[in-house]
Amino acid sequence: MSVRTSFTALGFVLLAVSVDGGVAFAQANPPAAATQEAIAQTRFGKGRELFMAGKYAEALAEFRAAAELLESPNTRLYIARCERELGHLAAAYVELERAASEASDRAHGDPRYASTRDVAKQEASALVGKLGHVTILAPDGLPDGTEITINGAALGPAGVGVAAPIDPGTVEVVAKAPGRVTMHRTAQVSKGEAVEIKIHLEPAPAAATATTATTATTATPATTATTSEAQSPATSDQVATDTAPHPGRGLRNAGFVMGGIGIASMGVFAAFAALAQTRFDQLKRECGGPCDASRASQIDEGQTYQNVANVALAAGGTALIAGAIMVIAGASAGSPSRTSALRAAVVPVWSAQGPSGVMVGVGREF
Repeated sequence: MSVRTSFTALGFVLLAVSVDGGVAFAQANPPAAATQEAIAQTRFGKGRELFMAGKYAEALAEFRAAAELLESPNTRLYIARCERELGHLAAAYVELERAASEASDRAHGDPRYASTRDVAKQEASALVGKLGHVTILAPDGLPDGTEITINGAALGPAGVGVAAPIDPGTVEVVAKAPGRVTMHRTAQVSKGEAVEIKIHLEPAPAAATATTATTATTATPATTATTSEAQSPATSDQVATDTAPHPGRGLRNAGFVMGGIGIASMGVFAAFAALAQTRFDQLKRECGGPCDASRASQIDEGQTYQNVANVALAAGGTALIAGAIMVIAGASAGSPSRTSALRAAVVPVWSAQGPSGVMVGVGREF
């Protein structure tokens, strides 16, 4: 007979046992809990119908709800069977062991639970060969607050050193504790195989740094003074110069930009001044003196060149002077005496250059 066939046969035998066991347990409770027990029996019956129909996930939900309302070895047994049919062999094995233990305790007062106990033990024994086992070891002990999980399920301190049933396949163990490096371990477990995984949590780098800092803080005053004196004033000044932003750097950069604009404007001035001078020289040669109205368009063209040249000269000169002021002011930022001297020197230059923003030697004679 196959294992599945034996499970089915035992299931039919247990149908009568579960009903009798549930009723017996309900009678043992005070009348005040009758409503809760009735609801638990109803959900148990619905779960059993779903189980017989092969709807194991839905049945599992009903059996778990019934167990929350009323603890019963028979409900525990069916929870284990649903887990087994869903392929969760390790979970099924744990539930079968619990069902057998609870039924054994109750069998002393109600012999009808003896059948539940025996069936649970038989079905648990049938699963042993299909499971793997993993044992977590901590040779160096575990720090306070250690948390261990096996495939996401928490393992309490009492589980360390005890072989835990596990579904065959990849096993992932994660251990962590405050101030320690989290440990991840994986292993492959086959049917009937037992694997041991050792836990050792190293101090986290941050914790090591804090320990070093604490040690440095407790150094003697004499040692601290010697270390401070060893640093030269020149080195301290250099560090301050390298790390502190220059207060006039932005102003100085703006000055360079203005200077570039000034140079470009002076180039425009030179080009249009040359055009104007060429045009007026040509008219002077051709007319031999003042030109008549027939040359008005050529005279206007020369005058336009002259105006553009004058504007470019004024703009270029202004930009160059302003750029120079900004560069010098940026370099002198933070030194009030140098800034004041600069202003005193610049104002006369500005006054002298301002009125002379015209093109020398170019005038309208025609």
